[in-house]
Amino acid sequence: MTSRLSLSHAALLACVAVISCYITWSAIAASTRLYNLIVVVPVAVIIAVLLITLVWQALSGSVPDGALPDRKSTIGDIIMLVAFGVFCFGLTKFGFDIATFIFVWAGVAFGGERRLWLPPVYAAVFTLALVKFFGSLFPFPMPLLVL
Repeated sequence: MTSRLSLSHAALLACVAVISCYITWSAIAASTRLYNLIVVVPVAVIIAVLLITLVWQALSGSVPDGALPDRKSTIGDIIMLVAFGVFCFGLTKFGFDIATFIFVWAGVAFGGERRLWLPPVYAAVFTLALVKFFGSLFPFPMPLLVL
């Protein structure tokens, strides 16, 4: 039997807690007016409740050794995290539309889709919808290359 809370998960939870506390402290230090804290404080409370719940559940029991993720799954997760980092970098270098199209195409293909025509079609439709709806949400223009 092993613990449910691995060291890497504990480190991530600690980082989330520290960043949440810092942002909340910074917002309160800047101004205690309601319009300054209307989003920050409720989000900080939700994050605190989620962190406490996660740690409580992780420390309250143990899992069988076979229930841990295998190495192949972990490597796939790392590849997708690296791809997301490249996507974030590509947002400013290639534009929101091209970076989103390539990332979604790669994600669908990496997810195991066997039909060659489906990933680019899905990526194109998703990118078109995302650019259209985000364009109407944000009051500033997004860097686009094609659309």
